[in-house]
Amino acid sequence: MHPLFHVASPEVTLDLVQDFINLKIREGLTVEYKRAGDKPIEAVAALANTYGGLLFVGVDEAAEKGVPSDIRGVPLGAKEKLVNQMGTGFDPPWSPEVIEVPCNEQGDKVVLVVRIDRATVPRPIVLNGTIFVRLDARNEKANRQMMRMLLDDPSSQPEPRPSSVTRRLNVHESPFRVEAADPDVVLRASSTMRLWEGQERTRFPSGLAATVIEALQGTRALPLLRHLGLALVDGVQVALTPWQLVDATSRRLQLRMSTAGTDGSAPSYPGAQMTCTVALRGSELEVLFDTAFWLQPGVPLGLAALLQVFYDSVPIAANRLLPHVAEATVGLKAMPVPLTEIHIASGNRVDGYGDITPVGLEDILALDSLGERVGGRSINWGGETVLRSLVDPPHWDDAVDEALVTMAMDWGFPDPKYPGPLFAGSNGG
Repeated sequence: MHPLFHVASPEVTLDLVQDFINLKIREGLTVEYKRAGDKPIEAVAALANTYGGLLFVGVDEAAEKGVPSDIRGVPLGAKEKLVNQMGTGFDPPWSPEVIEVPCNEQGDKVVLVVRIDRATVPRPIVLNGTIFVRLDARNEKANRQMMRMLLDDPSSQPEPRPSSVTRRLNVHESPFRVEAADPDVVLRASSTMRLWEGQERTRFPSGLAATVIEALQGTRALPLLRHLGLALVDGVQVALTPWQLVDATSRRLQLRMSTAGTDGSAPSYPGAQMTCTVALRGSELEVLFDTAFWLQPGVPLGLAALLQVFYDSVPIAANRLLPHVAEATVGLKAMPVPLTEIHIASGNRVDGYGDITPVGLEDILALDSLGERVGGRSINWGGETVLRSLVDPPHWDDAVDEALVTMAMDWGFPDPKYPGPLFAGSNGG
């Protein structure tokens, strides 16, 4: 993701804007370029009601329509004019971030960078009685069906409601098969993006598996699995299988990587396995990133390892994989803020007679380090939505911390204290 989407406003310089323009990203669902006097307020409303994105005011288009060429700039005062228009024209009142960037030596011209975060928009935004939406590279008036979608879409809320936690490990794409070989505990990071009206797809493009594998190669998944394997077997060297495609249809891909035993078995016992599932479900793109553990009997999984898995896997799903899948599937080069969830679940034990015994998380996670727990009910799973306001590359750890604290409070820990992560390292995905 280009830094222009997330750096602080004072860090948005002309060089950074020029770097984005040099990429020659064509106008689309989330990017638009406007010269002076081209009704930028309609573009703001359309982007806000669809996926959000970036609007540049004061940029010429090349001979090839929709492709940026030169930064022309607009006169000083253009920002104030646009902000005033939004203040009087939008219902409900709302204004995105408008950054003024000087673009000539005389200091009388600026380029405006308007950053529209869909998660902060009180949708639908009505502009002078009209609802605009973004269709491909056009700003169009919404028809009745589009208006109904905007009014009914729960993802239009600035923060998702707790009921939006839908990708529970024991319900959705469950890795547990009620077999003796089931993992003891699984941690999931999921990230989804709803496709807009007219952008639905009936299948993934061919070659998507190679795109996903390439995206995974540049993440912290491999070093994380190596560290987890070492921690599970007390420092004994473990081998790793590479990412392998284990299931593929036109609407679903699944890839897997595991620690491997000396006999070549994968996963090793004890050991860990990562599974990446990419799916197209109706009008949603979905990425599930599951980390499964097979533990030594009587040795619980430490919370430092749990924390590290989520620190690394949440940005892998939301900031790395989902943008690649969205670009390959619908051509989105600028992502809206995705709906991201984290989940934990324990498996069941199956004895020699085939009887199933539920295993509580308190038996396989070192929950005692969270503090004093109240209530005696067994804990079998946990799930929480990550705050969209924190899903930004500088704030991944804060987003995970907030969700895990809420989850621990639901388990009965009134003032949970998580330890530090398992090991130091980059966690941007």
